[in-house]
Amino acid sequence: MSSQQYSHTADYTYLDVALRSRWGPCSALAEEMATFVPRPLSAYAEYRASEIASLGQLNPEKSEALLAEFVDRQISLGFSPGMQFLKKFDDRFMTEYVTVALLSHALCEAAINAILAIGLAHVGSADLFPLLERADVKQKWLFGPKSFAPSYKFPRGTGLYETLTYLTRQRNALVHYKIKLDVNGATVLDGSKFQRRPHAEETRWLRRFFSLPYDLAHYAQEKISSVPLMFFFDRKPIEPAQEHAVA
Repeated sequence: MSSQQYSHTADYTYLDVALRSRWGPCSALAEEMATFVPRPLSAYAEYRASEIASLGQLNPEKSEALLAEFVDRQISLGFSPGMQFLKKFDDRFMTEYVTVALLSHALCEAAINAILAIGLAHVGSADLFPLLERADVKQKWLFGPKSFAPSYKFPRGTGLYETLTYLTRQRNALVHYKIKLDVNGATVLDGSKFQRRPHAEETRWLRRFFSLPYDLAHYAQEKISSVPLMFFFDRKPIEPAQEHAVA
């Protein structure tokens, strides 16, 4: 069997190119977020005066002091440092987050499907592929290669496993989204479990999502040396996630 020659399609390269193309914009956005300095509330003095004047025309019976108090309260809420950050970055960041999560998950699935197809063909069991392919991505990475490489063992309890688990959960919550529904204060539908974290933490996860498909492929190539798994060698400019190192 070792003398067999393989040829296969490589449409997964479109996902690969798409994912790698987001590294630069995401890195630039992360730097912009990390160095953001909010404007002091005093910078909104002109807006404050304009709002007080407008409200005064609509509410002539109200004192200027009362109107100023109302406007100041609105400014302190609407232009707080946190709100300035959200207005400037949150939509842009989540656009990148969702894009990278979906691309990374798709590339993780493309990688394990290729590994299973080649591995099964290597041992003369290609007819098993349709059966294994039905499993979800995480299960395929955990157990699929055992069908042709019995010594294969996925490293549970590592950062690699943690990222695969979290990415799968986040992707599924987006792709199979269900609202959380309350009726008269009681939850009748629990909904999806998409999780938001502080932006700095989400940025670290995003870098792990970028790295995951390449780190998974590298792990498989190391642990299944008897099968020619020749892909995902070029990951530039994506940097390896240190959290994914496996002893």
